[in-house]
Amino acid sequence: MIHQSPKVSSVTPKHGRVITPPSRGVIAAEQGWWGLQEWHVNELEGGKNFPDLTAGPDRYEATDSPSDQPPADGLICSGGRLDERQRLNLTDRELIAEGKPVWPRIPVPANKIIDIEWAYTMAHKTRGYVAFITKDGWNPDFAISRSQLEAKPFYENIYPEAPYWDNELPAKTHHQMVLPDHKKGHHVVVLLWLVADTGNAFYQTFDFDFGV
Repeated sequence: MIHQSPKVSSVTPKHGRVITPPSRGVIAAEQGWWGLQEWHVNELEGGKNFPDLTAGPDRYEATDSPSDQPPADGLICSGGRLDERQRLNLTDRELIAEGKPVWPRIPVPANKIIDIEWAYTMAHKTRGYVAFITKDGWNPDFAISRSQLEAKPFYENIYPEAPYWDNELPAKTHHQMVLPDHKKGHHVVVLLWLVADTGNAFYQTFDFDFGV
């Protein structure tokens, strides 16, 4: 009897994703939407100098690898990816038109502290983590763009040590993110894992419910 080896994917999962709370990518992969798999979510990778539109020197540390071009508006939630992951930018209305539920809302606790847990398959040297949130009065009928987000990050967790090649700069498996205390209702948060030794960041998107 001839035994055939099981088929092995030619795609090797790389890099990392947030597993708690569930991001749009994790939700889509777990639900089997659009054929998304774990490796897709691990590679939501685009230029790290967001919200800049162009490549250039790293905004947090000049000795780090310069930034590649950050994702264009309408592609922020996929880190600029144009394959199946592009659908992570869909609005609730567009999801419903496809016969899917809206993006699940993560309830915001009273203390506004969110425990973030990452899973990595390639933990690069890390400059840190930053997060952006939608403006008050943002329009959920349009894909997330720079004009929908507040201009400055509400959260920054940055290693000061430099240069990166002389320091460990470990990727963090756990950290806490304090959300703004004045938000109401549904808001979107885009969290970036900033890599020191490449030109990219990894983009993770969450839908939060701040209540009324």
